Amino acid sequence: MNLNVNVKVSSIRNAYFLFLCVFMVFFFTATLYSDDGIYLSLCTTTKRSGVAIESFNVADKNENTIKSAKLIKKIIKNDLILSRYFNIIQIVPENDFKEKLLSLRKNGTTALVTASVSDDGCNIALEIKVIDVVTSGIIWKHNYKNNRSNYRYLAHEVSDEIIRRIKGEIGISRSKIVFVNDSTRFKELYIIDYDGCNLRRLTRDNKINILPRWSPDGGQVIYTSYLHNNPDLFVLSLIENKRSIISKCQGLNVTGSFSPDGKKIVLTLSKGRYPNLYMINVHGELLRRMTKDACIDTSPSFAPNGQEIVFISDRSGYPQLYIMNIRGENVRRLTTSGPCDSPSWSPRGDKIAFTMRQAKSNYDLYIYDLPTSKITRLTHNQKNNENPTWSPDGRFLVFYSNRSGRGEIYIMAIDGSGTRKLVEISGTSYTPSWSPILG
Repeated sequence: MNLNVNVKVSSIRNAYFLFLCVFMVFFFTATLYSDDGIYLSLCTTTKRSGVAIESFNVADKNENTIKSAKLIKKIIKNDLILSRYFNIIQIVPENDFKEKLLSLRKNGTTALVTASVSDDGCNIALEIKVIDVVTSGIIWKHNYKNNRSNYRYLAHEVSDEIIRRIKGEIGISRSKIVFVNDSTRFKELYIIDYDGCNLRRLTRDNKINILPRWSPDGGQVIYTSYLHNNPDLFVLSLIENKRSIISKCQGLNVTGSFSPDGKKIVLTLSKGRYPNLYMINVHGELLRRMTKDACIDTSPSFAPNGQEIVFISDRSGYPQLYIMNIRGENVRRLTTSGPCDSPSWSPRGDKIAFTMRQAKSNYDLYIYDLPTSKITRLTHNQKNNENPTWSPDGRFLVFYSNRSGRGEIYIMAIDGSGTRKLVEISGTSYTPSWSPILG
């Protein structure tokens, strides 16, 4: 597809303009630092706790209950493993409860998870207990009940509470990831649980849909669609399963990003001579033009305090990271080498993940640490790795990579370890976005 831009620019800027537009269309293409400038840093490593999980008891011997008990235990175990907070300890069969705890204590186990499950064919009831292996006391117990069709959510809810009770941190088991896939020969939106299960297709337009991003409350996704043969910005309500156009200016309406309060959106519009950043409200009303330079500004991401925005600009001659305040003032450059793209501000405010390409290299993932200005490279010699976004707890990144020979979605810890493929799905997958915790 040819993008006709009626502008007079230098040859190098024109080349980068073409690169960025083609990337956006085809490739899919503080912040907890407070107002006084104090950052809250996140330690990426923590000592893992040993947790044992007993076979869940069943309230009756019917087939539904037995099956549900096994499924729920399996999901909870997987959630705790994926959290990287725990080592799952094998239980040695012991008839005596005190002997069992003694054996677990010797293995370095911190807690024992037990549960009782009943399933009447319509609803699942679960009583969960977490026992302190050292004191034999109950750390936490609770009764859950949900519709049978929601058994995965029930299990994830339990997992997140176990993490909170033992580690004092939020769990991410109830989060989801939205992304683009072209297995239908068109680019459609899909949604999936964070653990790679429960894949569901969101759009059936037989058109190009790109660059999805979550609202802060997790109830909506904004994205750019060629449904009406112009790259318009849409919003999709996941609760009501309805969508509408937010911005439909002639030309680009792309890389939309919500403010933390969910009331504003910053996006790239190509109205005027150059694609610049604009701020609109959720109804599409223009609030402010953020940048007014003879350059290309794109890919905005809000700081979690809502006071600053990181974005990409080629004002220096090639795409680099810049930060400005929400009035479009106090613009400053962060990176100094290699073309950059798709910055994403961490939920804790101390880091920015982004993509950068060094000379004669592929695109790789990097993290810019705001308190120290240190840049850390996360991927090496694994083809292209792009479009990172953060997990709700700020400990993981989801991203695109073609390391397998085709574009797929991967997750890894923010120190670059523990990489796993999100899901096996035909076609090419692009531009993932990780949701907040969903209630």
